[in-house]
Amino acid sequence: MMKRIIAAEIVFSLAVFALQKVPRGHGFLTLAGVVVLLAAVPLLCAAGHAVRTAPTLAGQRALGWAIAVFGAAQIAFAIVRTIKPKVLDIATTTQAAILALVHGGNPYALAIDPLAGGIAGAGTAFHGYKYLPVMMLVYAPLGLAFGIRGAVLTNLALQGATAATLRALAARAGGAAAGLAAALIYLSLPFPAFQLLARGVNDLGAVLPLLLALLLIERRPGWAGALVGLSIAAKLMPGLAVLPCLLPPPGVRRRYLVGVIAGLAPILPFVVAAPRALADNILFFNTVRPIDDTSWLLGLPATAPVAARAVATVALLALYAWVWWRAPGPDGRIAAAVAAILLVFAVGPDMHHNYYLWFIPFFAVLAARAATGWSAPPGSVTAAFHRSLAPCRRHRRDPR
Repeated sequence: MMKRIIAAEIVFSLAVFALQKVPRGHGFLTLAGVVVLLAAVPLLCAAGHAVRTAPTLAGQRALGWAIAVFGAAQIAFAIVRTIKPKVLDIATTTQAAILALVHGGNPYALAIDPLAGGIAGAGTAFHGYKYLPVMMLVYAPLGLAFGIRGAVLTNLALQGATAATLRALAARAGGAAAGLAAALIYLSLPFPAFQLLARGVNDLGAVLPLLLALLLIERRPGWAGALVGLSIAAKLMPGLAVLPCLLPPPGVRRRYLVGVIAGLAPILPFVVAAPRALADNILFFNTVRPIDDTSWLLGLPATAPVAARAVATVALLALYAWVWWRAPGPDGRIAAAVAAILLVFAVGPDMHHNYYLWFIPFFAVLAARAATGWSAPPGSVTAAFHRSLAPCRRHRRDPR
């Protein structure tokens, strides 16, 4: 088992390393990587169901110690980065938005992000904050206490929470060894830690609620929906892409959708206060932002992006229809979510490195399951989740 986990970690690390090393202006290489990842999703799912393991207690202890080592290394790295933080505008604009809100201003109506407004070429219309209110709520506690260093510290907390959630998510379907392997594979990657702790990107603020929703969707669809809504209320993507992938079986779907609406509630005060400013910076900005040199669509005829997005839309609708009719279990939902994320990522105006955090955690679970397989006892509750591709009638639960 340990050899398979080490092999999965090495292959996954090399795949992420290859993606991050694609130079700007070579978007077709990134697209090729996305195609490979999409092809890997069903293969990983199949491997996770084919492998049978008998993990030893010593092996699980070794995984636990490895997690502790990588976790300690990331804590040390975070401490170093707080001494003299050099973060991207993602973090600085979030901090500026928090301070503007505390002082009674509206971050969407103020010059929080003049650089983005210049890129879009529409003057002051797009100078406001580019993320949604929940993102400010996530970063406000430590941001107000420690300034821009709070962004690094918040990301450290999000990193730990993500690893813990991945462990729980993989363990639910694959047992303790799969859970430990998922946390280890994720924490062993230098790339997420660098993006979060050195550059201060905020994508985990939107991704972590989706992972938590996957934990709850089978038993608490209302709470899962609320978490998806909170993800979207932090950042439109990847929450919008994943929302249909978590649709529960018939009979409890209304609870899920009510939860989504409740999770979106933090947006409402800003819609009432300045609807045009919010729409300009959150919706319209994304329709006019130019394609940059990280995307494979740069330099192609104007019809190419339209055609590519049409194909991606058809693929997404087919994926969502499959979820609607089949209501898959945990592995199937993770596979659907990562496929939806990759499709959206592939046809966007850019393919920036921080967007890799949208799908890396999901792949960590799939990779861990492929390495460890289904190790739960046949009669256990965990074993029931193995039927991840079963029709929805097999996953009906007490609606209480």
